[in-house]
Amino acid sequence: MTYIFAAIYDVIYKIGLLCSLPIFGKRLFGRDGKYHDFFQRCGIYDREIISRVKQKKTIWIHTVSIGELLASLPLIGEISSKFSNYSVIVSCVSRTGRLIAEEKLPEDIIKIFLPFDFSLTVELAMMKLNPEIFISIETEIWPNLFRVLKRKNIPIIILNGRISQRSFKRYLSVKFLIKRIISSVDLFVMRSRADAERIILLGAEKKKVSVTKSIKFDQAYYLSLSKKSPEIEKFNGPTVVFGSIHRGEEQGVVEIACKIIEKYRDINIVIVPRALDRTNIFNLLEERGLLFERFSSKKTSKFLVVDRYGVLTEFYRICDIAYVGGALVPAGGQNPLEPLAFKKPVIYGKFHWDFEEEWDLILKAEAGFEVNSFDECLEKIEFLLNNPEICSKMGESGYKMIYENKGATAQMLELVENRLISS
Repeated sequence: MTYIFAAIYDVIYKIGLLCSLPIFGKRLFGRDGKYHDFFQRCGIYDREIISRVKQKKTIWIHTVSIGELLASLPLIGEISSKFSNYSVIVSCVSRTGRLIAEEKLPEDIIKIFLPFDFSLTVELAMMKLNPEIFISIETEIWPNLFRVLKRKNIPIIILNGRISQRSFKRYLSVKFLIKRIISSVDLFVMRSRADAERIILLGAEKKKVSVTKSIKFDQAYYLSLSKKSPEIEKFNGPTVVFGSIHRGEEQGVVEIACKIIEKYRDINIVIVPRALDRTNIFNLLEERGLLFERFSSKKTSKFLVVDRYGVLTEFYRICDIAYVGGALVPAGGQNPLEPLAFKKPVIYGKFHWDFEEEWDLILKAEAGFEVNSFDECLEKIEFLLNNPEICSKMGESGYKMIYENKGATAQMLELVENRLISS
């Protein structure tokens, strides 16, 4: 029965992959061949990776998105340091994630693309990588990968597990399939009791489920301790950053920028698009006749558009007010903790299901404002610009909340160690 299920899934997966090629083909094959090696997605690795894997036992950590990768950097660093007799492999799905992994992680950590979830590609990857343990950051479900790992008796751990209410409703409709897949997982470490209850309702055994804090608080705390980048200097005058802006938010952000510039002569504005390969921000700004510079130009400007990945947190460091994107369109929101790591208040939209617990704590700490529209967003920006004492107090309160909720990395490290010892 297992093989019949796998065969049916392979056919469905193949059809889905072929249908997506016109849209996502460039992201799979890429244009420069450096950070998106198609062979790796097929479970084929170069001699250097194979040689490094053969030298030591391996720990395989998977991060699906840029947010999960960045949030797990402290944990990956601790695992690499504590288990120095293992090689650590970090896999990503997207080209951008792989690029940031190359920039942020040390050379001794092996970076790869997650193989396509076909039976054959997963088998090939497993033969070459042969991990002692597989760790997935957040609740990523890959039927063939999990099936092959289980068959080879390789422990599967979900860390910082999360299931939003929206995802939960979708999963419930196919619970009979989800239960079958997640039965392969040895340990679910969920980031809240609500997430733990949802995974149990989907079929996970209670004895396999535990709860820790979210590693995103640890990420924010580590950010607060990090050294400032010398290439990004603080602006003269107040600075408003619009971070991780999704395409559907760009028109609204441009309108806000126009109104702020008209009213406040000394203001600085920084816009950081979420996806540089899909952004329309440059055309929108040019249509409005707004003068701006790209970050890559290295020119000084009071209106900057960041056209490079991996530097958003440095702009949160030097700003006074941050609007965090993905929450005024139904996208679930981006990480609202990052500005608070530098004691900067946050403005956030109403579509924040990916960060429900974190945002609730931010609101309780009075460290952010939730808005329902771009007009309301502008009102809150102006309120904070006109009340710098409140702005500062909100930032301080947010940082205190982060400090009080850190600690997940240490808890997860202990769980990984216990699993490695028992395996």
